[in-house]
Amino acid sequence: MSHDNDTKRPSHIAYQVREGEDQKAYFNRIGAAWTHKDGEGFTLQLDSLPVDGRVTIRSVQERIQEMKDAAKGGERREPNRSQNREERRDRSAAPRYER
Repeated sequence: MSHDNDTKRPSHIAYQVREGEDQKAYFNRIGAAWTHKDGEGFTLQLDSLPVDGRVTIRSVQERIQEMKDAAKGGERREPNRSQNREERRDRSAAPRYER
């Protein structure tokens, strides 16, 4: 895809948001959006599609501020990674895909 916005940073980020078992929202970046020059629309580029079909689009500045606020409050929102192997979720029951 070639357009004038290729060299600019996106104005918005597209996320798939899923709720975890701990009632926290986990944002998975799936694409980006650029504002049109006339300000009347966006160009959306998705790198993947969520299974549930729900896409959340947030401004870049809004997410930066949210992360700063979470850091000040001592919250750790993203990334949510286990500290050791015992805390990791068992994946043996997960579906396997073959090529």
